[in-house]
Amino acid sequence: MEDRTKGIIYMLTVVIFWGFSFIGTKVLLNYLDPATIGFLRFFIATILLSAICKKKADYTRKELQYVMIAGFLGITSFYMFENVALTYTTATNASLIGATVPVFFLLTVDTLKRTFSRPIKYLGAVIAFAGVGLLILNGKFNLALNPLGDLLMFGSVFSWVFYTTIIDKLRSKDMLTLSRDITMFGTIFLFPFALFEARNMRIDIVSQSDLVIALVSLMYLAIFASALGFLLWNKAIDLTGSSTTTNGLYLIPPIAILGDSIILGNIPNIYALVGAVLVLAGVYLSERT
Repeated sequence: MEDRTKGIIYMLTVVIFWGFSFIGTKVLLNYLDPATIGFLRFFIATILLSAICKKKADYTRKELQYVMIAGFLGITSFYMFENVALTYTTATNASLIGATVPVFFLLTVDTLKRTFSRPIKYLGAVIAFAGVGLLILNGKFNLALNPLGDLLMFGSVFSWVFYTTIIDKLRSKDMLTLSRDITMFGTIFLFPFALFEARNMRIDIVSQSDLVIALVSLMYLAIFASALGFLLWNKAIDLTGSSTTTNGLYLIPPIAILGDSIILGNIPNIYALVGAVLVLAGVYLSERT
């Protein structure tokens, strides 16, 4: 199997993990606060990756700085910006702004390289984003301007954009070791936020069934959405390139809607189906060579 094909399979696997992770997070928020959830899932992920990979890292001083920055941007900054943004803006605004990651990544890479990608890539990005918008808005244009929350959400977007550019610089490193160390540093940087939140910690687990649901959701987020998710995502960037892998983010909303339909019984309507088709068409155009 070609490396590019492997990378696309890894990317699609992670897209499924992350698409369903919204349901796990939504469930956990009934019992725990956001920073606590983030710290616990990545702390468990760090333990799992450390158990799997005992290899000592071999970084230059500059590479170690990149690893630490990647941990901060891809985990701490990304999740904290997103979670705090949701306290000021709507989930609709946050979802739409989050879907701009591939567009801003394309613009950022072109700016840094002082080049201009083929117009069809931008056309594909616009079509895919339109599809995401149709999925999220569900045919109802009810956006409300929330300047602070929306600005914070863009902080999450650019955190992921620059995280991806840094992973590009570390493609020569062993991805298992790299993913372990990025997760570890991200967890360390998350700890102060969880500690601050712990002053008024909320644990709304009142029955054995609540405990089972919370544990299953947390382990899913830790194992699949975090440990395996970041490992396979970084491998996908290594094998297929950052542009192709980042375009996979467009596929998360359709997967999330599919999961919502299967697990929570919310049947998608015609807007969701048309949106999904536009997303697939946009990604296809963006990846045409």
